[in-house]
Amino acid sequence: MSQSNDLLSKFLCQMTGEEFLQLNELRTSDHQTPMPVSHSYAHGVSELAEKIGCCQSTIYTLKKQGILEDAIVSQIGRRIVFDVEKARILADEYQRTQRDKRHADRG
Repeated sequence: MSQSNDLLSKFLCQMTGEEFLQLNELRTSDHQTPMPVSHSYAHGVSELAEKIGCCQSTIYTLKKQGILEDAIVSQIGRRIVFDVEKARILADEYQRTQRDKRHADRG
């Protein structure tokens, strides 16, 4: 492990080609490095419904109830841009809480 610390503390311009390749190999073998998040946007309710895999009326209902408020990136007039991943997370979370409420009411 001290070899990797030595490589990390060394300036890139001072490394040999072999040291650079070793450093690169350490980086690619490390599974704990987070992947960059790429945002996917949906322009409008119909596009969001298609990307999430539900019907437009569900999106309208969730938007009206304020569930998707944090997923709205931009809204100018009737034009709405949604962050697809955030909308999916919010919709799933809402669905999970509703399911838990129904099960609690039964038991």
